[in-house]
Amino acid sequence: METIKIYVGTYEKYNNGSIQGAWIDVSELDKEEFYSKCKELHKDETDPEFMFQDWECPDLLDEFISEGGTNPEFWELKGQIKDLSDEQIEALNAYQNLFGTIDVKDFEDKYFGHFQGFFGDINTEFGEYMLEEMGELQQVPEHLRYYIDYEAYGRDLLISDFSEYDGFVFRNC
Repeated sequence: METIKIYVGTYEKYNNGSIQGAWIDVSELDKEEFYSKCKELHKDETDPEFMFQDWECPDLLDEFISEGGTNPEFWELKGQIKDLSDEQIEALNAYQNLFGTIDVKDFEDKYFGHFQGFFGDINTEFGEYMLEEMGELQQVPEHLRYYIDYEAYGRDLLISDFSEYDGFVFRNC
């Protein structure tokens, strides 16, 4: 997973013309550890009101961080995705775009794979993969395999039993 960092300043400093603060790597921290580091960073203020002036994180976490704080879902989701690979995080982002939610368990159940496709069209690659995977292709004599319309088969599967976003394929059930 890519590093998750938040630039933490305070409203008091900002209102006085300063953006003084620092980047805090949140990747391995829980909520309490993060806010403890924020307090240590701005110990020159009695009651600092933290201002998150910038952040770097996977796209799917972006909506849970704002200038004024982090949504509790940020910490829960960050914990759930910490062991996912970069490709899995991209796939989870595609899942969110398709299904409108982030449910890591459901994502893991539905995620089927990533297909590049030729010139962005995954239908042919997906259709051929499915026929090979199900063992159907081995039942067709070799000289007839060139006549199979993999594109149409893949397209029909993606319409009926699967959903696709940016090459990431998910089962519908």
